[in-house]
Amino acid sequence: MFTMKKHVSKYLVLAVVIVLTLLLGLTWLLYKGEDDKYPGLGIESLHASNIDGRWISVAIIDQKLLINHKEYAANLVYYKELQGLDTEPFSMHGPAVSSILVGKSCGVAPGADLYYWAVPVRGDRPSGVLYSQAIREVIELNESLPEERRIRVLSISTGFSKEEGADEFEAAIREAWDSGIAVFTSSFPYFTDPVIAVFGAALKRGGARDKVDDYIVPPDVVLHRGQPAEEIVRLRHELGTGQMIYKPVWVPIEPRLLASPKGPKKYERFSAGGDSWATPYVAGVAALILQVNPALSNKQVVEIIADSTTYNRGGLAMISPQQAIAKALGDNTN
Repeated sequence: MFTMKKHVSKYLVLAVVIVLTLLLGLTWLLYKGEDDKYPGLGIESLHASNIDGRWISVAIIDQKLLINHKEYAANLVYYKELQGLDTEPFSMHGPAVSSILVGKSCGVAPGADLYYWAVPVRGDRPSGVLYSQAIREVIELNESLPEERRIRVLSISTGFSKEEGADEFEAAIREAWDSGIAVFTSSFPYFTDPVIAVFGAALKRGGARDKVDDYIVPPDVVLHRGQPAEEIVRLRHELGTGQMIYKPVWVPIEPRLLASPKGPKKYERFSAGGDSWATPYVAGVAALILQVNPALSNKQVVEIIADSTTYNRGGLAMISPQQAIAKALGDNTN
């Protein structure tokens, strides 16, 4: 009888150890998952100082949006669908880019007001033409808003070929810039002045999101191009000093935990991102800059972003939001 109790005690202890190990492992996974919401690179410290995009209006043109998701519902002040999208499912793209720009736990500028235009994936006209229509609607609505509520930043995570309406798209973007809206897109050609080329960076395994040296060229990009990461960085940076003049700006894109279209409280983990995720990050930094110095022109905002990068060990010119804010405030010591 004593022997049986001894064995039972041994197995009970073993069972408790296993359960505790599983619980600790689950807690660690949940923590790591929540950590993937964080934009990184010092954004948290800016938010702690109330630099979060408050009083700034931003806009997104993208696909159909789940408007009541808890991540950004409180920010959404205007939503319009072009051509009626009742037959289209909610897109994963819209919630993701909205999360990155204004999300309360994922966003770079969680205090900003969001205006959103949803464009059909398959409309009755080329996509570039539909997006140009939406851009002009942004301009028109903006003219009716009080000056202090006007949209200052527009994020569009796409680009188009000539056949898809690139000329119309470019013309509308030029009109937006002329009207006072800074427009950021995710593909060549870039329309900023000065020209910046935004590239996505991945957090290396085990890396810390606030450490600039822990970001690398995304593994999928290395695999797709069949080149070493160092060569990809060199070519992208050299291109900006040669045939196409631009300043490279690398921003964190992966992995991320972002709002999901599957429900108002659901999130989706993206182990791989893309330039689509980079665009709203930069747009968010622009909103932070304008919050601390709304008198800046769009050109000055872009100049600050272009000049606020730090080269890490891998040679990536990583964006430095804190440096950008210091410059916007007139402190160039960082």
